[in-house]
Amino acid sequence: MDFVIQWLWYLLAFVAGSAVARVVANIMNKRVDVDDVPAAPAGGGIGGER
Repeated sequence: MDFVIQWLWYLLAFVAGSAVARVVANIMNKRVDVDDVPAAPAGGGIGGER
């Protein structure tokens, strides 16, 4: 029975950590506006024409 309780604590810690990571990621993504990101050059990138 102790194994089940310990497994449930690990599951709770994983869920809580995932929730915190999602909140932090959302906050970081909202700080970057689309207008602030430079556009990729035409023909650039992998397999682009030179």
